[in-house]
Amino acid sequence: MGARTNFTIVTTEDPNQNINLYSHWGGETGVMDLAHALNAAMPRIRMGDTSYVVRIILNALQHTHEGEIGYGIYVGPVNHEEEYEYKEVDLINNTVTIGDLTTKIDKFVSYHLDMISAEPETV
Repeated sequence: MGARTNFTIVTTEDPNQNINLYSHWGGETGVMDLAHALNAAMPRIRMGDTSYVVRIILNALQHTHEGEIGYGIYVGPVNHEEEYEYKEVDLINNTVTIGDLTTKIDKFVSYHLDMISAEPETV
């Protein structure tokens, strides 16, 4: 009943100020969705424009969802149900953590978007 997951965005050293997007249905595609969201935000990431980066990530992760259910935004430690791996974007250190693996944002995006372009086309 759902595919619950959380996306954490770190913008300060205080974990009580982490920005979290809770997704009721986004767990199965969460890692790839995060790669696409970060790719969309990459120009602002390079500029260090945190407020725009956060907005772009949140918008992209929600796709074009406009309903009253499906997503929630909250500040602080993760406090919603998690059915998939931990996902964190650290804008202080420019890293992404998925589960126990941490890598630089640009390498995370490249790796996941290269996976898409390497998929064989069906004829």
